Amino acid sequence: MTDLRKIVIAGAGAYHFAPAILEDLFIRYRMDAEVWFVEADLDLAELTARAAQALAKGFGVTAQFYYTTQLKKALISADAVVVSADFLDEEDWNRDKEILTEIGLEKQVRLYGGLGGLLQGLRAGNFLGQMAEEMTKICPEATIILCDSGFGGLQIGRMADGLSTFYGLRTFGVSGMTEQTRKWLSLYLNVPEENLKVTCGGLNAFAWISEARNKKTGEDLMPRLKKEITEDSREEIRAQYIDFYDAVAAGSHCMQYEMLADTPKSPKRTVIYSGVGLADFELRKRNLALLTVNGPFAPKGVMAWNQIRTSGLQSARPIEILRALWGESCTVDSLTMRSDGAINVSPGRFVEGPAKIEKGIVSGIPCPLSVEIEEICEQISLCNRFYAEAAVTGNRDALRMGMEADPSLTGVDLLYAEDVVDEMMEGSKDKLPLFF
Repeated sequence: MTDLRKIVIAGAGAYHFAPAILEDLFIRYRMDAEVWFVEADLDLAELTARAAQALAKGFGVTAQFYYTTQLKKALISADAVVVSADFLDEEDWNRDKEILTEIGLEKQVRLYGGLGGLLQGLRAGNFLGQMAEEMTKICPEATIILCDSGFGGLQIGRMADGLSTFYGLRTFGVSGMTEQTRKWLSLYLNVPEENLKVTCGGLNAFAWISEARNKKTGEDLMPRLKKEITEDSREEIRAQYIDFYDAVAAGSHCMQYEMLADTPKSPKRTVIYSGVGLADFELRKRNLALLTVNGPFAPKGVMAWNQIRTSGLQSARPIEILRALWGESCTVDSLTMRSDGAINVSPGRFVEGPAKIEKGIVSGIPCPLSVEIEEICEQISLCNRFYAEAAVTGNRDALRMGMEADPSLTGVDLLYAEDVVDEMMEGSKDKLPLFF
């Protein structure tokens, strides 16, 4: 049993990603592995581990299971670390919102971009930087997969850049961007989801629709989509970007404004649309308990597992990516990776787009975007590099350079913004030890 792959799942109870992780490990691929479930909620960690054990037993998988609240304990000799934790802290979010609102910068209350996104990234970067520091000592060859549901506050482009560039760890990210876009387009254009071919690319939290086609009829849906958006009063933000950049913003909701300068149509502040609440997690816990007690084949267990597996993202599959990196192959709809020319930004910057992984080799699939969008991606990816360095090293010079390059701060006095950031950082002092 000593030659089992060791996989650490940080955020084992993640609502959007846990179902696909469990399904791939114990049903699709039936991987013999040593799996560590790490979760701040110990009850949820135990329930997830025991449900996983029931799946493994039912499908004849030889595996070892551990659960803990201590990530450092789990990392020893890991082969892979899947980070699917929720990094959005309501107390931090509200404190930042109050500071920015009081000084008239309420439009900077953002999750990924602007001053709000900057602080969110610094806090997440502190945690991930500590994890990376530990990994360089005890599992430097391990692969990291960062998972982003879109509303969990984990800026996987910036963080992948930071962990890879400044710690030398092999890091990728996976999101549900293409899946969420396909679901939205199906409803918006009244085309069955299974008939849609959708390609999205750009940067994490700044992706655009490169292709939308009806696979059944062969129709290019982009002309119709642009026309309907520009005539739709509910889609004013998307419509302005069609006008500015001849590009359609990807995602179930248009969040690309977060990374751009304010306009009169920009929202007053970002609203979190995740749609996952306390009741959803209570139902998840109940289903995990039913699966544990009944197994995956008894009627109650079947019902519980079906509810679990259909409640998360279906196309974002970190275990499938790991298997491909370890010698198999797969195609990924939305992978965060270093640019290799498939998306036109400087080589080595982290981008998001479709990719093929074959026997450990990652290749971006060409994703044409408008020249205007490519130019902005170049600028934001540079900004991300500076912010990544600041987040994982505490370098204030990198922080200032990132703010200077940041298109979302266009029109904001940088000297004033630096003072505001200092005040916001003071409020998160316990989570930003590198800066103090």
